[in-house]
Amino acid sequence: MSYRIRSGDTLSALANRFGTSVSALAKANNIKNPDLIYAGATLKIPGRSDDFQASGGAAAGGASGGRAGAAGNAGAVGTDPGRFGSNAERLAASARSMASSMNTRGWCAKGVNRSLAAAGLYVNPLPSAYMYGNVLARDSRFREVRLSDAQIHQLPPGAIVVSDAYNSPGNPHGHIAVTLGNGMEASDHVAQLRTHGTQRVFIPV
Repeated sequence: MSYRIRSGDTLSALANRFGTSVSALAKANNIKNPDLIYAGATLKIPGRSDDFQASGGAAAGGASGGRAGAAGNAGAVGTDPGRFGSNAERLAASARSMASSMNTRGWCAKGVNRSLAAAGLYVNPLPSAYMYGNVLARDSRFREVRLSDAQIHQLPPGAIVVSDAYNSPGNPHGHIAVTLGNGMEASDHVAQLRTHGTQRVFIPV
């Protein structure tokens, strides 16, 4: 039996639903990353036994308690040491250049918005950084993935990380930045990647 993962699914909920276990699902689908699944991927559903032997085949994405990304396909991009693709490469390059030229503080949304435009991924300007989360989630040019803070710090260049409002005390605007790899980010300046509060991650496709 197989199941097509939907946005909002978790591996633990699916295990309960189909009368199996998280470890059996992971084994059946060759899942190496227990924190990540993607909407749109197909998951093989084994029986209740944890000793299900997978017959090979592609992994469903990574999976466990983490929710499925709002859009996307199979592949554990969260810890991939390589690159995402040409759109992400252009975004990372434009973000680094924009952040270096601005070199300000408090204008992360403006810096990333300008970087998106320069990379050919124009998005209407928004007054607060956190607002970009819902906008990017509805934009077919981006794929949302669910990652832990540790995985976010391992992202290759070109992903967009959006933090909630009040991700730090007294900051109602949240934060947005583009990953540069090696735990660095670019917004209106280049800095160590920040993961305060709740993060949403978007990858240009």
